[in-house]
Amino acid sequence: MRARIAALAALVSLPATGVAQARGYGPVVLQLPASTRAIGFGNAYVAVREAEAVFYNPANAGGRNLLAASAERYGTEAVAGAFAGAYAFGRAGVGIGAQLLDYHVTAARYPELAPNGEQLTQSGPFPASSLVATVGLAIPFKGVRWGVAAKVAQDRVSTGRDGVLLADLGAAKEIGPVSVGLSVQNLGTNPNVLGTSATVPTRATLGVAGAGLPVGPVDFAASAALSVRRGGRVSPAGGGEFSYMPIDGVIVAGRLGARYPESDAELPITMGASFTFDRVTLDYAFEPYQGEGSGHRVGLRVR
Repeated sequence: MRARIAALAALVSLPATGVAQARGYGPVVLQLPASTRAIGFGNAYVAVREAEAVFYNPANAGGRNLLAASAERYGTEAVAGAFAGAYAFGRAGVGIGAQLLDYHVTAARYPELAPNGEQLTQSGPFPASSLVATVGLAIPFKGVRWGVAAKVAQDRVSTGRDGVLLADLGAAKEIGPVSVGLSVQNLGTNPNVLGTSATVPTRATLGVAGAGLPVGPVDFAASAALSVRRGGRVSPAGGGEFSYMPIDGVIVAGRLGARYPESDAELPITMGASFTFDRVTLDYAFEPYQGEGSGHRVGLRVR
């Protein structure tokens, strides 16, 4: 009799225990693209040295002074934005950046949505947001650039919120005509909102990128990456870019990328385009989703 009572008590306690355990990955914004140009490459950007490198690989921060800002609309409900700056101080490079996601959820649970999932393009009665601020430092040593970044991230759902401190580590090196990058991101503790925790999306990513290959009247660039996320999920991604310079100082580019979807709602193909005049570049990217709504992102980069 006592054994039956104990077994019944254990069964009753399971739902309550499950609510307190991790229900997904968070902070949510850490799994969304942080660069308009990167989306065109399937978000494979770990080996690329641009302003937004602080979000992908701190070893590629700096090198030259750059600024970038972008905003994305998911359907009619969610809005994401990012700002990044890269600065060179002698041989060292510094990168700063911030990402923000504002959306709504159908229930006050955390995390209510799978990142890049249906919830980004659906409405809900409960407001939610996710943000992260990042500072990265890159220093060359023994022919390799080494980087470290510190992050302050926070998720909010309805009246609940929680912030965490995270860190990224990275390395990068030019090998012949290509650049190779390795990063380990989101090292830290799990956030907890409204009594439910989420698993920090710790991941290791290896990537390679190259640019400036002439193909007839155009130049070709490519980037590819392979990520392994906590839990064993393997995510390949990559894409290519064709650019054409009709006159000095003017460049028109188009991009096509592919990635392993984070959810059933996300489609694997991405697209992008750019128009550059002198030191200013206007970027556009498209992320298709199943059902209603898709992601449209515009960005501005200044060299």
